[in-house]
Amino acid sequence: MSFLSDFEARIGSVFGAAPQGYTEPFSFKKLAKRAAREMESETYEIDGVDTAPALYTVLVSASDDSLMRPLYEQITYETSAFVTSQAQKKGYAFVGSPLVRFMVDPSLKPGKFAVFAENVDAGTLARLREEERAFLAGNSSSGGAAAQLHPRAKRPTNVPSPRHDSDTGLDVMPADYATPEPVASASESTPMPVPVMAPTPAAGVPQTQRRSVPLVNMRTVSSSIPGMQDEPIAQGAPQAEASCLLIDRQTGQTFTGRAPSTVIGRERSRAGVVLRDPNVSRAHAELSFDGRDWRITDLNSTNGTLVNDVDVKTCVLRDGDLITVGLVNLEFRENPR
Repeated sequence: MSFLSDFEARIGSVFGAAPQGYTEPFSFKKLAKRAAREMESETYEIDGVDTAPALYTVLVSASDDSLMRPLYEQITYETSAFVTSQAQKKGYAFVGSPLVRFMVDPSLKPGKFAVFAENVDAGTLARLREEERAFLAGNSSSGGAAAQLHPRAKRPTNVPSPRHDSDTGLDVMPADYATPEPVASASESTPMPVPVMAPTPAAGVPQTQRRSVPLVNMRTVSSSIPGMQDEPIAQGAPQAEASCLLIDRQTGQTFTGRAPSTVIGRERSRAGVVLRDPNVSRAHAELSFDGRDWRITDLNSTNGTLVNDVDVKTCVLRDGDLITVGLVNLEFRENPR
């Protein structure tokens, strides 16, 4: 039996053993083929080793997410095992055991899905895996299938070009890496023993590294935003009318924060400012306005929040402050109208 047929049979058994009424919302055979194509297109040569992407995100509709959520632990395990077997057949290596996660895309209709792969370093992969474990165990309010994000970008910008030598120096797993044996577990949300990926070795959390990027011409940005030269909103103005601006120092893209609070992160369902960066947590930080000052508060993010290169838990913001979340540098501007 081929890898693909074996995968299809295993997924079928997962749904077959589920409570009555559970059916596959779409073809997992097509999903597997899509994941294999993504793996092939996002594999890069690093220090002479063809290194396949280890992070796979599957976007599904909200209704399909509700259907599959009790089975995600098994589904993600089987999908990860399939990706691993495909990589072994090609002689590819990973920076860590592949992680598969499901997220909601509100634009998708029931029965539709999308798959994209990302190259992340071993430390980021380990932290994301812990977030998914916490979600599946019911011990976290963020992460996992309930999360939502932007549609797939064409290619990560912080990885080397395909099949060209690079001095990135990621530690990679050997090509003969074996898929871990399933470990039986049970939880209130999943009424049956389910296999989970074996824990990865603990790794220290590296400090967030910020790119050295050219600054955006703020005069050009300001001229394109109506009212940037207006006087700030008077103290005590109604919170509903207050807003602030965040300007990406690399791209010039602008985001608006609105009172009383706006979340910055990757999770579209919660974040008002959604950033496409795997180093940004799903709910990373929160902007809040008290009628006088804007404040930023870190929401226990994986990589932390920096203001003017200082790691902060919470602090008052002033016009021109530089906020760093993940690899994104955002300039704070007060009360544009």
